[in-house]
Amino acid sequence: MRSKIMYLSIVLILLTSVSFAQVPLYTKDNVLVGANFNDGAGSSDMTLIMRLSGDDDIYVDEGHAVKYIHSPDNENIEGWTELEFDDSNWADGISGVGFSDGDDNTVTPGGLISIWTRYHFDAPSAASAKELILLVDYDDQCIAWLNGIEILRSPGAPGREGEIPAWNASQGGVPNHGSQELAAGKPNKNRWNSGGQQKSVIDFNFAGNSALAVDAKEKLSVTWGRLKARY
Repeated sequence: MRSKIMYLSIVLILLTSVSFAQVPLYTKDNVLVGANFNDGAGSSDMTLIMRLSGDDDIYVDEGHAVKYIHSPDNENIEGWTELEFDDSNWADGISGVGFSDGDDNTVTPGGLISIWTRYHFDAPSAASAKELILLVDYDDQCIAWLNGIEILRSPGAPGREGEIPAWNASQGGVPNHGSQELAAGKPNKNRWNSGGQQKSVIDFNFAGNSALAVDAKEKLSVTWGRLKARY
């Protein structure tokens, strides 16, 4: 019995000590990416609203312009979590994106299984920021990336840390998680004051003026996956 308790304690520590790679943050041309998963095609609601802030400066929030695509149109897309991905043919919207419960500024059709979102933003205080924090309000599960690096994965999201999920990864079911169901706003300030969201403190470094200013050495290190996404 004692060994079983010790084993469970170790598992709990591992589950609560997940760490992600250090994220480059630029003054201009950053990209925050979200993947939103439904617990089933028959689910009555779905949403993902994110707020990214550096110290007291808010870079992305509810009401921010967003590029999005949803199932089944996001099937077989490669490289969509990467900074360099060309999302120009995705739809234009205003965060949050989803359906039902009145908490989305961009309302999609119902019965979706997944929604991908991409936020392009500048971070004027990136060079001096001491803390970078992501808050998410979501239904049912989500994963987030900043400049191509995973920064948050909800406890019931499909797959393992570092995996890029398939568009239908939650088709077999994921744990149900309800959003706060507060009225949509631009932003609704009550959303982040209620304590009902998930939080991620991001390990980051200031990486320069622009994410798009790639030198020759960096170009040689771009993966084939990114090249496919770009071209």
